[in-house]
Amino acid sequence: MINNIIVKQNEELTLPVIWTGEEKEINYNIALTKPGAKINFLMLLLGNNDNKVIINVNIIHEKPQTVSKVVVKGVLNDYANVDFNGLVKINKHSKLSNAWLAAHLLLLSENAKGRAVPSLEILENDIKAGHATTVGKVNDTEIFYLMSRGLSRKNAKQVIIQGFLSSFLDEFPNGTSKKEALKKIKYAI
Repeated sequence: MINNIIVKQNEELTLPVIWTGEEKEINYNIALTKPGAKINFLMLLLGNNDNKVIINVNIIHEKPQTVSKVVVKGVLNDYANVDFNGLVKINKHSKLSNAWLAAHLLLLSENAKGRAVPSLEILENDIKAGHATTVGKVNDTEIFYLMSRGLSRKNAKQVIIQGFLSSFLDEFPNGTSKKEALKKIKYAI
């Protein structure tokens, strides 16, 4: 399924998305069609067992003074597999636009896999844009340190996961999405 979203003049949209393994493919095409349009796209990925997903997020800045922030954070266990492709395109005549695209995946098992490819296509000068990506495992030194303070291995991992996701979850709007995310974190991993 492809989700097509248009953000209009001076509209500010925060879009939280949570994946816990149901979907096999997630596609978002978001167009910032008028000056002042803003999108804050937040995607939480919680994969375990043999869950696999392909994710494509495309943001297009069509007019000047548009803002996009895409942050994807995932925690993957067992044989879970995430393939994320993100593209932010800033078209000609989109001066003073601002874009950020980031994807961070935390692998909790030797068999979990994550691939994150953030891309920028800049066709205009006088803009701000950046991207970042990390895919990594839980650090054994951090686990050892927490266990030396009396935590079990399971609780030590949980503390690391909470630290990895806490500031990200603070960006979720209050209400159902945030409560749903916190509940799913507790039971999914």
